[in-house]
Amino acid sequence: MLRQLSFMTNSSFIHLADVHLDSPLANVQRLDETTAARLQSATRQSLEQVMDLALERDIGAVLIAGDLFDAPVRDVSAALWVERQFRRLTQAGIHVVMIRGNHDAQSSAGRVSLWPEGVHELSAAQPETVLLDQIGLAVHGQSFGARVETNDLAAQYPQPVPGYFNVGLLHTSLSGAVGHDTYAPTSTGTLENVGYDYWALGHIHGRSQTSLSTQCYVGYSGNTQGRHIHESGAKGCQLVRIVDGKLAEIEFAATDSLRWHLIDVDVSKLEHLRDIEECLPDLVLPLLEAADGRPLAVRTQLSGASALHRDLTSRGTVDQLTETLASRLAELGDVWLESVKVASTPYFDAPEEDLMLPLKYLSLVGKQCQEDPALREELGQVLEELLKNARSDLNGYDWPLADLARRDAELERCIRRAEEMLVARLATGGAA
Repeated sequence: MLRQLSFMTNSSFIHLADVHLDSPLANVQRLDETTAARLQSATRQSLEQVMDLALERDIGAVLIAGDLFDAPVRDVSAALWVERQFRRLTQAGIHVVMIRGNHDAQSSAGRVSLWPEGVHELSAAQPETVLLDQIGLAVHGQSFGARVETNDLAAQYPQPVPGYFNVGLLHTSLSGAVGHDTYAPTSTGTLENVGYDYWALGHIHGRSQTSLSTQCYVGYSGNTQGRHIHESGAKGCQLVRIVDGKLAEIEFAATDSLRWHLIDVDVSKLEHLRDIEECLPDLVLPLLEAADGRPLAVRTQLSGASALHRDLTSRGTVDQLTETLASRLAELGDVWLESVKVASTPYFDAPEEDLMLPLKYLSLVGKQCQEDPALREELGQVLEELLKNARSDLNGYDWPLADLARRDAELERCIRRAEEMLVARLATGGAA
């Protein structure tokens, strides 16, 4: 029978998720060998920082909401390394409670070692509850038994334990999220009805800025280390404080060792390509200051209606500009350029009547590319052939056309960009 505490305990725990251990960072180019090797271990560094934080702050427990590993664990050294990190905590009396997610589901986890005493990995067969009496914490959860989990796991979680602060560990996409597959779907209403004080969610790599519920805390901690430009900004874990058995404070703690940022440069008022690099200090230096000594990996996006658009879309210009901007960024500090993306649009002052017919024709072609099913299918077949021939070269790169979930949106973007490039050349009398 479950015990009921007769006192309220002031305590704390860390909520983290989606470490994706040993997952390589994408698209960090032009690095020396030593620095590149250090960045490949960035996910391990982030987990080490979580362990350090738990020890420094005398945390009661560390709760992991899935995807500690990026893939099935076949490397003995990786598993032993994690065990050593956990043992640092358990030797200090700090418990670890974890569930498996879609990336490290139990059926494919390939366990090669046993966790030390004080580490609780919850079952995939049914929900489990771990009672941490010393800190008044009841942790409930269920691991993924397979990579694809389509059941509402939360609907079967046990009732809260009276006298404890109740936490639900859940790896879920809730009712769905853009860019994420749907796993363990549920609703905030379902979570609220279970009656827990705190839902520690994993799977979505963006941190919840506020609770997703007004009745109890429901939220994602985000991942501990950004791995590409779509995981930009500070990454880390949440330090949760409980006072008199109630949620008192949630503090975000950054654990990333490299930080990604998208820098938007408005080129609408620039007259020369060389002016672009002069915009960088005002945009980058504040980010460096906020990074507390961490290196930055940035993507520079050029936007705005600009007379420079034609030059920016000319063959070879972006490659040359990339080298120039990479050098300028390195002068500012520990900053690497991931890529330069042209998102500008044409600006021209040609008479409208001179462009009416060609623009109308381009519009019709673009519309047909986006709306004609047969033509879209043909474009898809061409893309599949390109992917087949270039897939090995694309390893480690975030290419949206290779991602079925993002392909349609990216294809439409490419069609619009093609239209803009042709318009720019028509407006300036250049060859398409």
